[in-house]
Amino acid sequence: MKQLEGFIENMPFDEYAAVDALNGSKIVHMRRSPMKYRHEIDNPSPASPAMVLGSAAHRLILEPDLVGEFAVWGLVEDQKVRRGKVWDAFQAANEGKMIVTAAEQESMVGVAVGARRNLPLRKYVNAYGTTEVSMFWRHPHTGRRFKARLDKIIVELFADGGEAVVEVHDRIKTVRKPVAKHTIVDLKTTRDCRDFRFGPQAYQLGYVVKMAHYWEGYRTLTGIEPAIKLGAIEDKPPFESALYNVPRELILLGLEERDNLVNRIEECEKSGIWPARQEDEQDLVMPPWASTEAETELDLEMA
Repeated sequence: MKQLEGFIENMPFDEYAAVDALNGSKIVHMRRSPMKYRHEIDNPSPASPAMVLGSAAHRLILEPDLVGEFAVWGLVEDQKVRRGKVWDAFQAANEGKMIVTAAEQESMVGVAVGARRNLPLRKYVNAYGTTEVSMFWRHPHTGRRFKARLDKIIVELFADGGEAVVEVHDRIKTVRKPVAKHTIVDLKTTRDCRDFRFGPQAYQLGYVVKMAHYWEGYRTLTGIEPAIKLGAIEDKPPFESALYNVPRELILLGLEERDNLVNRIEECEKSGIWPARQEDEQDLVMPPWASTEAETELDLEMA
């Protein structure tokens, strides 16, 4: 297969997935253990209901012109279970379309509406930009092939780059030089978009590592450090949403972790050994809140 490098618009997801390169979703499996990473590479997990909803909501939010490519299952009486002759006929009649249930349709419409209720998030959702961009690059130091799928890229021009003297129709004029602001927007569905809930989720699911992966790819290909905006949209009514800026210092921490994970992947590839996270006997440790709760119960008994 031809080795790709750069940005590709309108690339079918199946073609993107087939490109032999590391993406953020694969890399974060290494946080669990080398064994987990190897298992996920050899046995890719099928799309979960949450992933299907997220993909459908993404399309409705970012590519509303493609809504016609959805097919809704369950709108008539005989469409109950996804197997059998009725299901097979429905799939054949809607080949190439994303199939969702009536309940999933209701949720994805709610998520799409919720994304626009938050004014800061609405600004980026509605802004002119390029969506679903596939990005391919090499690691700046090791040459390892990487890839990413960006939800949206926005490039804004502002006339605040200082003054410049130019000649216009044989006259000398002073004008403001334009400066471009580059932004990558990533959208996530969540159960709770509040900062004290979404922050831990962003860490546990490796969002910061993935955002750092995007940031490095964009900088490598363009020489520009993009701003990273992360939209969190709840997947249940009333579909609240929030917009988070990912600070540069957090991006650099995520990039350091990404590089450490990739280094570990390469070590395991060379050795052929993919160990579990815990291979030795360990003491069982309770979480901090458990000891605090036990002390409170003891105090109450002694009172």
